[in-house]
Amino acid sequence: MTEIFFFSFGTTIACGVLLWILEGLNPCFSSQKHRALHAKLNMSMAALNLLILLPSGLLMAFMLEWSRNDWPGIGMLDLPPIAEGIMIILLIDLWMYIWHRLNHETAFLWQFHSVHHSDATLDVTTSWRFHFLEILLSELLRLPFFMLMGAGIEHSLLYSLFMTPVIEFHHSNLPISPALDRLARLIVPSPMMHRLHHSRLRSEHNSNYGSMLSLWDRLFGSFLMRDNLDDLHLGLDHECDADKQRLFALLQRPFRPEH
Repeated sequence: MTEIFFFSFGTTIACGVLLWILEGLNPCFSSQKHRALHAKLNMSMAALNLLILLPSGLLMAFMLEWSRNDWPGIGMLDLPPIAEGIMIILLIDLWMYIWHRLNHETAFLWQFHSVHHSDATLDVTTSWRFHFLEILLSELLRLPFFMLMGAGIEHSLLYSLFMTPVIEFHHSNLPISPALDRLARLIVPSPMMHRLHHSRLRSEHNSNYGSMLSLWDRLFGSFLMRDNLDDLHLGLDHECDADKQRLFALLQRPFRPEH
């Protein structure tokens, strides 16, 4: 278990650093400036979130081990371990789709998730930029769902191992050809899919909610794509001012009167 955790964490860091270097050498959006300051802001938010995620992970490991003794969940189907693991990972990804969609369609949750969308400089570091209360709510709600499934901490770690590089990839500022993007989005949310999800237009950013797999968007009618993204405007209206893109301002954003 420890090996999976460190391998997953190491993969997250390695993929993130590699993508950040590559998108600096050959960016899709060439007008981006102050990359180091932008990364510092987003990584500061990620560091705050780790203060929640690390103890939450320990609590989850204990609770899942304890609950499986009384409630095996999917284990009652007596599937082969590989089939059981695949089913649980698919269900976790479905939960991530539902949770993401709820964050857009529920006014209370959007107050926190909008911090992620207020980033007009989309790159790999955006994949780590979330308000800490969104992370806290996510952790509180997914624990009973995992317990109901009969998931183990090993399933959560394996899912993170697969999902995190995909999220970093589709947030990245790497150029990708339309043909390659079409191929990628047959399986995973592609960069062009997710860039549209970060559009300032609400009709566009309320789409393409998938985390690891793109099939949920197709299955539940939230898939959206257009051929040309040249006129795409990222972020949220009235959120580009420098004073609104500081750490303390972003932490306060959900509580501002206009939200």
